[in-house]
Amino acid sequence: MAKKLTTRVGDLRGLQVLITAGPTWEYLDEVRFLSNPSTGLMGMELARACQKLGGNVTVVCGPTHLQAPPGIALVPVVSAQEMLEAVTERFDHCNVFIASAAVSDYRPARREQGKVKKGAEKMVIEFVLNPDVLKAMGARRRDDQIVIGFSLETANEIENARRKLQEKNCDLMVVNTPQHFGQAKEFVRIISARGLVAELPPSTKTKVAEAVVDLVAKLNVSARLPVVKPFDTKGKK
Repeated sequence: MAKKLTTRVGDLRGLQVLITAGPTWEYLDEVRFLSNPSTGLMGMELARACQKLGGNVTVVCGPTHLQAPPGIALVPVVSAQEMLEAVTERFDHCNVFIASAAVSDYRPARREQGKVKKGAEKMVIEFVLNPDVLKAMGARRRDDQIVIGFSLETANEIENARRKLQEKNCDLMVVNTPQHFGQAKEFVRIISARGLVAELPPSTKTKVAEAVVDLVAKLNVSARLPVVKPFDTKGKK
């Protein structure tokens, strides 16, 4: 394991932390876009928690009404492509990357000029795949960087999150559901490659953020976190 900037458990002093937050807006025309209900609150709470432990925090955030906490750098973006560009520009200089943004998977293939007028009974819109910000950063990460992802699932939560963790080269994956948008409280699980490392009862985003960042601080001094329930690896290579 490559050396870290601090060897104290629970301390992020001296570390550069990069966080993505909020939704992305993928425009169809000048007034309509594809998005989701993300508010950016999770990312802001993660930023506060990292700052409390001494981290130097930058948040790349999609459209939101929230303000970044004092002392935290905010980089506003709109689309997934803009988020990718902003994160790529800063990623090599960070020690910790936490991807909590709810990035739209697709965007309209073409952005129309002006406003598309109402007319036909049906409209067919072609969508194209957006860049995967987390996967792109996981592919370029260094051994001394910590990468945390969020996996929003509606079924087979752990199985899908485990696959994402591997494909996107993350240290931890935070598993939640669409019910966690906004101010809602929800049961959250956090996994590593070895198994379940934490499960939280229905909790506020502040509590979830503190739990995630506590694990980040522990990862900073140890590559192996204790697991609550190891994955069954029988028959797997």
